[in-house]
Amino acid sequence: MTKILPFITALAACTFLLSGCKDSNSSRSSSAASPEQNVPLCDGDAITPERLFLQQLGSDRVIIKWRGNRDDDTQEATSVCIGTNPNGLPATSETAAVVTETGHSEAVITGLVPDTTYYYSVGGTGVADPKHTFRTAPVKGALPADGNIRVWIVGDAGTASSPLLDRGDNAGGQAAVRDGYHTWIAANGGEPADLFLMLGDNAYLDGTDEQHQISVFDMYTDTLASVGLWPTIGNHEMGSFGLSQSPLVELYTPVTGVADLPPDSPVPYFNIHTLPTQGETGGVPSGTEQYYSFDYGNVHVISLDSQVSARSEANRTAMLEWVTADLQSSTADWTIVIFHHPPYTKGSHDSDVDAGGVDQPIFDMREQFNPVFEAHGVDLVYGGHSHSYERSYYLSGHTGLSDTFDPAIHTELNSAGDPASGQGAEAYTQITKSGADDKVVYTVAGSSGQATGMTDPAGHPAHFFSTGADLGSVVVDVDTTTLTARFINDKGEVLDHFIITR
Repeated sequence: MTKILPFITALAACTFLLSGCKDSNSSRSSSAASPEQNVPLCDGDAITPERLFLQQLGSDRVIIKWRGNRDDDTQEATSVCIGTNPNGLPATSETAAVVTETGHSEAVITGLVPDTTYYYSVGGTGVADPKHTFRTAPVKGALPADGNIRVWIVGDAGTASSPLLDRGDNAGGQAAVRDGYHTWIAANGGEPADLFLMLGDNAYLDGTDEQHQISVFDMYTDTLASVGLWPTIGNHEMGSFGLSQSPLVELYTPVTGVADLPPDSPVPYFNIHTLPTQGETGGVPSGTEQYYSFDYGNVHVISLDSQVSARSEANRTAMLEWVTADLQSSTADWTIVIFHHPPYTKGSHDSDVDAGGVDQPIFDMREQFNPVFEAHGVDLVYGGHSHSYERSYYLSGHTGLSDTFDPAIHTELNSAGDPASGQGAEAYTQITKSGADDKVVYTVAGSSGQATGMTDPAGHPAHFFSTGADLGSVVVDVDTTTLTARFINDKGEVLDHFIITR
């Protein structure tokens, strides 16, 4: 895959960042201040891009990425300005963008101050749109000033781009899930997300560029302008109506729409995203955008490729070796792993059935990767693929079919000898009764655009909670001692939750 990777650092921006630009208000909201006297400000023309999003948002860096201009037919922006005062973005902060073959403009900004609110303008004007703001991550191992890191997770969300899926009981489902999340946020203190994770099948039916525009950029416009986006690849990102079994991204074949043209990858997913390959935001360098990791404060997140890399024994082995090394090197309090194909499901897919090879990655991930997660302190694993929400008990050691599951062997038990729920007095502890950090909660969160029932109404025996009828998304909150995960439906109601303490 050939891709123009911009690594332009605004040297002048470092100058202004070193001179009193640290946010004096360490809370999430930052009040506007008067521009500094006698400081030259940016004087370009602001635009509203067709798509605007943040990538690789870390403690000292961010990539601001955009394409197009919604406002008029003038040429789109070639630079951004950034600062801690929305009413006075200094001219020294202006950062040029590099344009990729597929027309995305990328401005890489480094030298930022951790846990600080910044404002930016696309086009280089001296005043920022209030929605164009972000907060850098705290330093590695620390919490932000508000004491909490919030993660928003959506899976199989991209139904808005497919008339075939966005109909009937699921009509408007993706927007409803988004709005339900915002309803819950507004009713519970208003704290925004720090991380936005997408579990694959982000754009149906073939993950084309146009489908991404509808189901990602038009759907989550405000979130993407202020929160770092971290995706994983699903089967529909590889075209073929989601039926591809190709081990090579070069064999992407959309049934609806068209592939991207060389010299970029034919896969729009890779051309849209600029994902860390060299440990730019923490973690062991993977050398590929197909899987990667990053740190955000005291949270370590790993995105694996269960769709393409997993289908080649050599590539799967390389990914397994990389994730093992990455986990061994991490010292984070909490670890979250995301990939598309869930190890345990009885939703619209069945983890006991390989579906003629289409779902073989379910078996490979469960059999080969789950033991690594459990041996190296992973706390949560999230997948999609099934259009359901299914949440496991606190598990270890189960790599077989569902009829081999034994709660007495594979789960953390409560005082009555039953599988613990993770709720109330049965909250999980990171160090389990075995004396090791050896269990994981595995969750299917694939109902963020459609809910299509269960292949088995009883659900998978490894799951504490299952529903194939409810649309929703997941919010994970962590501090130093407690992790709380919630499934929030399209009405803003919490249908399931669990707690892990350390």
